[in-house]
Amino acid sequence: MALKIEQNITITGTSTINGENAVSYYATVPTSGGNSYFNMNVTNQALYDANRKEMRKDESEFRAKVYEVEDEIASAE
Repeated sequence: MALKIEQNITITGTSTINGENAVSYYATVPTSGGNSYFNMNVTNQALYDANRKEMRKDESEFRAKVYEVEDEIASAE
């Protein structure tokens, strides 16, 4: 039997409109390289639909942050 331990970085974000949550974002980036995991959960569909452009901008900013962390890890290897 062997124990394999992995370290990951978890990144979370929330898009809000007028104080109401519309979308939650989650990402897990392994510190040893490999594929990251990304998940987006629309928590208020009506709010998301009414503010689709803003929500997509937030998603893009969140993904950019995940890419930034991935690049930091890759450059440290």
